[in-house]
Amino acid sequence: MSGLSSYLISTLSRVGGLGGSSGIPDFPFAVGEKVATVWPWSIHLGTSTDGKHDVTIFVFDKPHGAQYVAAAQNALRRMRTLRHPGVLRYMGGAETSDAIYIATERVVPLNLSDRNEELVRWGLFRVAEALRFVNEDCKLVHANVCKEAVFVTSAGEWRLGGLELMDAVGAERGVYREMGAMVPGYAGRMAPEIKVQGVQGTAALDGWGLASLIGECYTTEMPVGLGALHAQLRNTDPQRRMTARGFIEAAQRSGGVLDTAFVRACRFLESVTVKDTHERAQFFAGLGAAAAEFPRVFAQRKMLPELLTLVEFGGADNGHSAVLASVVQIASDMDETEYSAVVAPAVVRLFASTDRALRFALLEHASGLLHGMRDDVVTSSVYPAFATGFGDAAPAIREATVKAALSMAPRVGAKTLNSDLIKHLVRSVADAEPGIRTNSLICIGKLCAKGGPGVNDTSLRYIVCPALLHALRDVFPPVRAAALAVSGACAMRWDAVDVARRVVPAISPLLVDGERPVRVAAAKAINVMVAHIEGHAREMPETVAKKTADKVGAQAEAVADLAANGWGGWAVSSLSSTISGAISLASSVSQSGARPESAGVQSEPSGSRSEPSGLSEPPQVSHRPATTVNSPTAASAIVQSTTAPQSAGGWEFNDDWGEDAADAWGIDNDDDSWDAQPSNTTGGMTVVASTPVKLAKPAAITPVAKPVPKSVTKKDTKPVQPRRKGLGAMKLGGGAKSNPVDQFL
Repeated sequence: MSGLSSYLISTLSRVGGLGGSSGIPDFPFAVGEKVATVWPWSIHLGTSTDGKHDVTIFVFDKPHGAQYVAAAQNALRRMRTLRHPGVLRYMGGAETSDAIYIATERVVPLNLSDRNEELVRWGLFRVAEALRFVNEDCKLVHANVCKEAVFVTSAGEWRLGGLELMDAVGAERGVYREMGAMVPGYAGRMAPEIKVQGVQGTAALDGWGLASLIGECYTTEMPVGLGALHAQLRNTDPQRRMTARGFIEAAQRSGGVLDTAFVRACRFLESVTVKDTHERAQFFAGLGAAAAEFPRVFAQRKMLPELLTLVEFGGADNGHSAVLASVVQIASDMDETEYSAVVAPAVVRLFASTDRALRFALLEHASGLLHGMRDDVVTSSVYPAFATGFGDAAPAIREATVKAALSMAPRVGAKTLNSDLIKHLVRSVADAEPGIRTNSLICIGKLCAKGGPGVNDTSLRYIVCPALLHALRDVFPPVRAAALAVSGACAMRWDAVDVARRVVPAISPLLVDGERPVRVAAAKAINVMVAHIEGHAREMPETVAKKTADKVGAQAEAVADLAANGWGGWAVSSLSSTISGAISLASSVSQSGARPESAGVQSEPSGSRSEPSGLSEPPQVSHRPATTVNSPTAASAIVQSTTAPQSAGGWEFNDDWGEDAADAWGIDNDDDSWDAQPSNTTGGMTVVASTPVKLAKPAAITPVAKPVPKSVTKKDTKPVQPRRKGLGAMKLGGGAKSNPVDQFL
């Protein structure tokens, strides 16, 4: 046999099929590693050249098995024409001068598979169904039913193969008669009538083979009820022997060997499309609990894909929720690789569906459906379709989406959670349905209060907190209670100052709310927040006075630096010039004949106004320490000492007012409201006298006339009414025409 294998490998290498792209004409499969040998084939693993399908390749080497060429060719011919769920599925084949190739679905020989009692019973049913199809529908005889003729898929299902001796029913010179003697071990399992010449092969011939298979599967003890059926299949009289059809009917009777929950479920799924709505609903309702007892490999690789297909293409009617519950139950212990290959693609397609009944069922089972999917797949493929549920027109979909957000949040990552999901939940707090508002708040509270990656502090402060404060004024009492519960749960994550200034004042009115649950929730939230505030207060310093003084000193120093440089210095200098001008004006009025009582320094009330001076340049103030004025004489001396010599240049008060300065200053029409108030001094303080005192007439001031431009004639000049400017009228960078005294008017 080793020589055959070596020659086979060399042959495959010559045609380019081993371990690479196939060089066999009309055979788009690559032959891989050898896994077993079953007469007359060498069994190899293989893949399609496009990489989409895993297959098993049966290879027959002609030079080293010339006597079996007819049998291998017969198997290839029969495989191409037979299609049945219980027969090994043919995917491709080819024949060359050196070999015969048959590619089938990925299987392994029965003797290499793991044994499971439920799978053995279901396998016997599958083989019996295939034999019934071959005998009755195809009018053929298999003639080689045994353990070597059965193969097992990755899901644990049995497939009938070994078609080398298959021939038509009633053939006088059947292949099984001519070549049976060449098959290893065939004499021990050959039906008695084959040895008798002239007896035509019938369905009873395969009944004998089915009995041989049962005997090979149960070598010690058979299940209850199977022994009697086995005896009927082994009847030596072909006329009285049980056929495959008879075995199926007898084994499925109540209490029969094939009357189990697993076999019934498998049979129902195969024919679910022809069942009525009531039957489907009843079956799916109990499938979830029953699935826990089924063989895991079969449930995950056979039943699960069929259930997902059923949901996707509408075969579940209104039983989506029950079917998805079974899907979650079956897929609960699948590894990530298998889950990503079988379940994840279907879940992505299902979430994109517009069927509201299906979407509602998906949202109900979102936690179980998402557990085995990769986070990047959930974020990129599932979440965008999921988020549309927040704005769905159906309130049931919106509410189910809010509830499912708790399952979605850990899978989408912190970035999507804080930039999108939490905003959808906050918008749901303003939903028209009070139940949705309440559930949205509860969901927000769980996301904010839980540990680990979740809602960050920025989202909590600027997105969640305003929504909670708004919900505290909701007209629906459960919403207010939920907002209070969430506020209490989030209080320790908020800044204590914000809690004291913003949250506690908003919650306090609810301590006397009309609804008792709201009052209780408000009291609990207040207690938590007060404890948080007290903890923060204990960590604060005893006083902030020293810190405030230091801060003021630093600000004064900054102002001084600013005044020494740039435009800040100009602004301070301008303000000093303004004050100096005001003091100089008071001094000039005193020297021009005012009453002695007004010669002292007066603390003029806000809103009082001084007469403008005819000075051409603001005087400079001598910054001296403050001196207490005890007498008019001393006050006069102080005022005189602050008066600076006048210069001809600088700002001119008359520039803004035109040539008619006398009228502008009200010489012809004096206004008592411009007069200064006399004062006397009592106890070192200047007291304003009740007798009004008029200032000297401004006629004593000789105004400096400004030349009229050539383009302006005397006729065009008109008296200009005085403008009383406020402090804000002075503009930075203004010209020299601004009147510094006007800033105090």
